[in-house]
Amino acid sequence: MPSEPQRTLRSILPGVLTSGMATLSERLPENIPGRYYVDASCIDCDQCRALSPQIFARDDGKGVSYVVRQPATNEEIAQVEDILATCATSSIGNDGA
Repeated sequence: MPSEPQRTLRSILPGVLTSGMATLSERLPENIPGRYYVDASCIDCDQCRALSPQIFARDDGKGVSYVVRQPATNEEIAQVEDILATCATSSIGNDGA
């Protein structure tokens, strides 16, 4: 039985994707080292944390999200890329490292 292709936010909501990306120089120090990060433009909307609480956490003192754990599997990477692409403020970045 053939498997169905994986549905992602990018495939479901192609018109909602943002074209920008976070600024590496504005990367929050709370982010764990690695490719993905949240920058200072975060407005604490909770979208990334709601969609991927194992990757994103909230700094209650600053009222921003940050990357608490880098994605480790292809599925997690795809999920974070979808969240990055749909972030309303383009606050999530991928430095390509």
